[in-house]
Amino acid sequence: MFFSSYKDSVAVYLRKSRMDPDTESVDETLERHSDTLLKLAAKLELNIVEIYKEVVSGDGLFTRPEMCRLLQDVEQDKYSAVCCMEIDRLGRSSQKDGGIILETFQEHNVHIITPNKTYDLNNEIDEQSVEMQSFIARQELKSIKRRLRKGVEKTVESGYHVGEPPYGYRRAFIDKRPTLEICEEEANIIRMIFDMYVNQGLGSHIIADELNRMGFQPRKNDHFSRNTIRFYLQNPTYTGKIVWNKRRHIKKKSPTDKHKSVINPEEQWIVSDGIHPAIITQEMFDAAQRIRLTRSHPPTFTGELRNPFAGLIYCAQCGTAIQRQFSKISGSRLLCPTTGCMRSIKTEFVEERIKDFLKSILSDCTSTVQSQTMREAGNQAELIRAAIRDIQKNIKTLNSQKAHLHDLLEQEIYDIPTFLERSNTIADKIKTAESALQEKQTQLNEIEYTPPIQEAIPILKKLLTYYDVLSVSEKNILYKQLIKRITYSHTREQKNTDFSLDIDLRYTL
Repeated sequence: MFFSSYKDSVAVYLRKSRMDPDTESVDETLERHSDTLLKLAAKLELNIVEIYKEVVSGDGLFTRPEMCRLLQDVEQDKYSAVCCMEIDRLGRSSQKDGGIILETFQEHNVHIITPNKTYDLNNEIDEQSVEMQSFIARQELKSIKRRLRKGVEKTVESGYHVGEPPYGYRRAFIDKRPTLEICEEEANIIRMIFDMYVNQGLGSHIIADELNRMGFQPRKNDHFSRNTIRFYLQNPTYTGKIVWNKRRHIKKKSPTDKHKSVINPEEQWIVSDGIHPAIITQEMFDAAQRIRLTRSHPPTFTGELRNPFAGLIYCAQCGTAIQRQFSKISGSRLLCPTTGCMRSIKTEFVEERIKDFLKSILSDCTSTVQSQTMREAGNQAELIRAAIRDIQKNIKTLNSQKAHLHDLLEQEIYDIPTFLERSNTIADKIKTAESALQEKQTQLNEIEYTPPIQEAIPILKKLLTYYDVLSVSEKNILYKQLIKRITYSHTREQKNTDFSLDIDLRYTL
């Protein structure tokens, strides 16, 4: 298509730049630029055909839909010129993107009109001028990005939070710097999620279903999903931490590309103690990570759970989660997915074994034997507390002896070899005592913080009484409220029913 003048058919391209005043909104900036360019058009007698307003952020060409639409129209020879505030408004993110824009304009003989100058890209001097301005703009953009990045890093290292507040928090400011404050309504849901995952043994999709059933909603959707739950469970912000640079975003290479991001190596992360309050304790968060790493996460979930022991049963030999498989010939079976590991077993055999085990527990709960066991547990706890006091007293004595060694060295009662020998001997004793103290404290925690089996009686009765009418998902929920982990062992030399289960309960027998 031939134009007698570059003024005949002109498009206006508007885009807010990082150099524009922060006091202005995007709409205010674009409105101001529009007025300037329309006055310029009147002065130069330009025929404005259409105005393209870019109101989205993004450095890549294919994240700018209005620029992509403009280029498509240029390729159809709709315009003889494009009017913009400066050359760098067209694009300065990369040499490749800038080259695409300028080459498209050049091939279709499209002039670039700015308040300072009109450029004809088929004129060698103008072409070199535009290329030089584009190069300078790209270098300036890189410098701006570096300064912004340094500023963000410094902000994060100081404990302030940048980016969108995660679910459970709202934006707050301290001395005009961004941080977080707890949104109690949402924070209670986060606490509920971690409790169900860590203490009740529920999986992410079951937790999502439970929250949806109770009528709760996330911020950007009408229902919770298992991926949303997993994202919450992996977010250290809930422990009062700040993590930045965890992900790297991949720039689109074509308009049809989806947004992609990859996790950076852990050594590139910036982790600091935030100044915002924690919602979850570090111990609870760490427990969730340990559980998450031992569970298998299938790529798809049909919405119907078929394995009553999902997330509970693991191979004694390789530690892999036991999976359920079904065939018309052998029916439902549980097996280790590791080739050549444990022998598979019919699901019903495992169910019967565990049911018998739980029935025996329920029977013992009201017996005198159980009461005697509880008294013995109380006596054992008191013995452990006494041992802890003795060990702590011993450590205090050893530390005093270690401090006294320095006095003996200064008084020249000990020479240096004697001092080192005695110091190492005491240090070894302290290390041994501290190890014993930690072991005793762990034993005491297991007794004190593990509830007695009597508290599980309602769950036991519900599971065993209604077992035949419960759905697989309901059985799984009740199993996880009773059991931490089941370790399955069944070698190929053993008979079909000659298998063993090591059942770790959530309650003290």
